[in-house]
Amino acid sequence: MDLRYPDRSSTSLRTAVRDNMKLSRFELYVDGDNVGYLQYETRQGQIWLLHTTIDQRLKRSRLDGYFVENVLENLHRRRLAVMPFCPTVRGYLGGHPEWASLIPASERSRFRLTPASRSRKTTSRAS
Repeated sequence: MDLRYPDRSSTSLRTAVRDNMKLSRFELYVDGDNVGYLQYETRQGQIWLLHTTIDQRLKRSRLDGYFVENVLENLHRRRLAVMPFCPTVRGYLGGHPEWASLIPASERSRFRLTPASRSRKTTSRAS
């Protein structure tokens, strides 16, 4: 398995992120293999992102950021409020404040996130 980061111009990896509603988790697939997941719960119109697990062999590949970004794009399209209890997701949000608008304003301080300095651009990206 080629473990390079799957940027949008690369064709070396076939990646997919799927919402497995039956197991309440987003799953990351690389070349058809399940290599990670992000466990969640849905509560009163919010999605609580609880824990991310990525195959140890992929830790240095930066797939965790790719994975979290795809999950956040999915939740943005579905207009769900995000509660980022998962340290991996919070770490990603710390470096990408444009996603903070997904978290209810009244909850941002709970996660030590400040309001986004710029609004989230709406782009049409292939899923």
